[in-house]
Amino acid sequence: MSAPEKNTFAGKKTYILLVAVVSMFLGLSVFFGTTDRSKGPVGTKQQLTDKQQQQKELKQELKEELQEELKEQGAYIFPQPINVTDVPFLNEEGQTVGKTENLGKWSFLFFGYTFCPDVCPTTLAVMQQMWVKLTPTMQAQTQIVLVSVDTERDTPEVLKTYMDYFDPSFTSFTGQPASLLSFAAQLNAVYAKVERKNKKGEVDPELGYLMDHSANIAILDPNGNYYGFIKPPFSPKKMLAIVTAIEESN
Repeated sequence: MSAPEKNTFAGKKTYILLVAVVSMFLGLSVFFGTTDRSKGPVGTKQQLTDKQQQQKELKQELKEELQEELKEQGAYIFPQPINVTDVPFLNEEGQTVGKTENLGKWSFLFFGYTFCPDVCPTTLAVMQQMWVKLTPTMQAQTQIVLVSVDTERDTPEVLKTYMDYFDPSFTSFTGQPASLLSFAAQLNAVYAKVERKNKKGEVDPELGYLMDHSANIAILDPNGNYYGFIKPPFSPKKMLAIVTAIEESN
């Protein structure tokens, strides 16, 4: 091989070697670059997932603490709100209302009737004393509801007069027996008509009738679902503590 040919061949070898080295370098760069890119989003995503999990665990711990705190007050909060299906009622204004019309507020709701001799007026009086101690902001996100178990006598007009006596801000529902039965069952409430008897032990229509009913206050969250319940006895101080604790922690 002549000197020029050797030089040409050597030049080719050098060129090929340089190409190989550059290719290897580029290949490694692409490999590590790709690896880094893939690790970056995955790492970020994992960090977000871990943070979300920590927030979820913290929220659960706070909720458990709240549950224990409220239990001492006679309020029982469910681990998860229970879905309540839409049931149509008439309110004290004669307007048809359902789940949609009651979204966005915490509802403290109990079953009763305007002819109730003791439990209902006492409960409403307690709620009224609690109500005036709430801040305007809390009042705006809270509603007190009486669901009548006496659909025969509790017309919207009767309910409006009754509720306005305690506070015009309070609302009430009445309607068809089927709606009442469905709604009460979903909130673990029971009621029954009790005919009154005369001295002879006979049912006397002139004496009218009473309604036996549950005394718990059901709590519905702003999504209209069953959040928990409060057992009697009630007091303004107890109710204020419960309502404030629930709304400030959510």
